[in-house]
Amino acid sequence: MQKDSHRMTFLFRRWDRISWPFCPYKSLFPRIDKAQNGRVVLSHLLVLIWLWPAAVGFGQTSTSGRITDGYIRQPGFDVLHYNLSVSVSDTNNVIHGQAVITVRRLDLSDSTLTLDFTNMTVASIHIGEKTAKYSTCVEQIEVFLPSRLDTLNLTIQYQGEPQDGLYIRQNKFQRRTVFADNWPDRARHWFPGIDHPADKATVEFHITAPERYTVVANGRLEQERHNLNGTRTWTWRENAPIPTYCMVFGAAEFAVLHLGEAVNVPVSYYVFPGDAAVAKKSFGRTDQILQFFTENIGPYPYEKLALVQSSTRFGGMENASAIFFAEAALGSPRTEGTSAHEIAHQWFGDSVTEADWHHLWLSEGFATYFEAIFYEHADGEAAFRDKMRRKRDSYLNFAQKKLTPIIDTTVTNYFDLLNANNYPKAAWVLHTLRHLIGTENFWQGIRDYYKTYRDGNALTDDFRRIMERVSGEELGWFFNQWLRQPGHPEIKMEWRWLPKEKSVEVTLRQIQAGTFFRVPLDVEIVSAGEKTRHTVWMEETEVRIKLPHDKQPERIVLDPEEKVLMTIVQ
Repeated sequence: MQKDSHRMTFLFRRWDRISWPFCPYKSLFPRIDKAQNGRVVLSHLLVLIWLWPAAVGFGQTSTSGRITDGYIRQPGFDVLHYNLSVSVSDTNNVIHGQAVITVRRLDLSDSTLTLDFTNMTVASIHIGEKTAKYSTCVEQIEVFLPSRLDTLNLTIQYQGEPQDGLYIRQNKFQRRTVFADNWPDRARHWFPGIDHPADKATVEFHITAPERYTVVANGRLEQERHNLNGTRTWTWRENAPIPTYCMVFGAAEFAVLHLGEAVNVPVSYYVFPGDAAVAKKSFGRTDQILQFFTENIGPYPYEKLALVQSSTRFGGMENASAIFFAEAALGSPRTEGTSAHEIAHQWFGDSVTEADWHHLWLSEGFATYFEAIFYEHADGEAAFRDKMRRKRDSYLNFAQKKLTPIIDTTVTNYFDLLNANNYPKAAWVLHTLRHLIGTENFWQGIRDYYKTYRDGNALTDDFRRIMERVSGEELGWFFNQWLRQPGHPEIKMEWRWLPKEKSVEVTLRQIQAGTFFRVPLDVEIVSAGEKTRHTVWMEETEVRIKLPHDKQPERIVLDPEEKVLMTIVQ
């Protein structure tokens, strides 16, 4: 995902997100506020104490590590498939929907399934052919399940006007459009489900819209049916499990440009007719980007690649196989970089998905770095270094205002995670790791990581273990210092020539406040046009070392290849 200036205006109702287990006791809270003489009914307090560990996700794990993002897991259930039928109209913004959700029940003793769903009117819920008992509460539906069913199909009929997550509005050409825009947990505004990336599923769409619309969605187009009432129904199906934030469709008057295939993947552009002339130039070298990532990471995970002009609130949104771009992006020279970023997400974010929102760097940091790596491959070292410098400057500007770790478990509003830590700093962490373990080991680790967790979920420790295995090195210290502590090294270098000893004495000091960083630093000595390079490990706050050198240096260059995220203080 590429950020834009509107992302921070969204305010989450975080209390609602953690309060659903208390719904039967919702009346307790005003009673507490109004209790005379501070008296509170003891039984209600006991209920709160009993439910609190579940509300904060205490002790729950996924893959490895502790869950910290506040979303309440339901380990007894696994959604396997969403079959979503949605009808949209040109006369109003009300949608009519049916969601058939296939759920595997992992714990038969768990008799209540909670689905995220908000601001919609539920007409009925069936389990198979039988009417189900359910209750609605805040932003969820609680469905009460019969015993002994290990796999069940829930059919939910609903309607309403989406307040978020599905945008029905005019585009810049004043033509009506409909676009889903779910990140991070806004799918709940237009279809019911487990709206968290830890529960991935396949999805099928049946979108009915007025005849003039073309509909694009995840996966492969299976059917386009003309109806007698002047509408068309489009059926798209995604056969790989994806997170709900990637489950989207778009309906608009599109010009569809088919570019053929790249590495056996059909590539197409869906753009507004008024921008069709600039689409190919704007999106850039899509076929080369797709080929480079496929050859170096692993097989592309989806049935097609569609780049779609849309009304997403982000600069770009990585929806699996159907990337949405902000409508104003076409014509901008930056769009190719956004394309590379979002295409990289198809592997990291969409296919290998973080199991906890606080590990967002596994998505955004990877996409940011692989965008830069594409330019290293296509345009050379100078272009790559320029992009990495820009990313470093972006992070340093952010760090001057707010110093927090990449894995920041204090964040409760997920939109606050869209910051320079999870994008450029995380990209630099991968860059530094690459040079620490070697480029060959780095790429092998990337391929193994993708192969191991393709279509699934991972946490940071999963990635660390794979990189340790391929490199043969213990890397816990590296991941801890770069991801779980804030800041970066600020290094002051001093040196002097010792002619009698034929050496250069170099003193390196880390002067940043707070945390220390263990780093290997290349020191380059330049004399009479000749360059001699040494690697010095900073194992302490100050390191003084004598480096053999026959001639008086003209200058000393620290980290000449820019391998480490740091500032050098003169």
